[in-house]
Amino acid sequence: MNTLIYPLRKKIRSKVIADFVRSAGYKGVVCFSCGNASQALIDEHLFVVDISDTGPLRAQAWFDPSMIRRIWPDLFDATSGHLPAALMVKIAAAMRADLGPLNGREYMVPTGSGETIVCLGIAFPGIRFRPVYNLDRGTIYEPQAPLNDLVFAWFGPPIERGEYERTKTD
Repeated sequence: MNTLIYPLRKKIRSKVIADFVRSAGYKGVVCFSCGNASQALIDEHLFVVDISDTGPLRAQAWFDPSMIRRIWPDLFDATSGHLPAALMVKIAAAMRADLGPLNGREYMVPTGSGETIVCLGIAFPGIRFRPVYNLDRGTIYEPQAPLNDLVFAWFGPPIERGEYERTKTD
């Protein structure tokens, strides 16, 4: 089974978010991440409260969307896995336009928050995607991540790392 490695996903995501944030009149964003999503938003010249391993602030606990909203009411929550469905549909359309048609029928997708694999599922409904967690710092499985149940319902149980190593064909 092929692995879908998509290096531009954070750049495409951040462009869609930046367009939305500017048009909606937000002052900036808050982003809890491993660092990749925050940096991509900074690269879009947004004001970013960066809470990540590579940023100036680090989280010592899990922050759910309602807590983030209470703490930063004037900022958009751009944390991966916290985006509204309408924005994820726009990201999916941008991914589809960037990737073009996919040749395979099934792909393993390195997965963290679940946002990328959900957007891919929206963009390519006829293709089977399988989540793979714990490959690097951006794919750590977080039991409290809001999209977990959706990922498992749409894509089935995750592929274990050992199975991934045995079956990947990049």
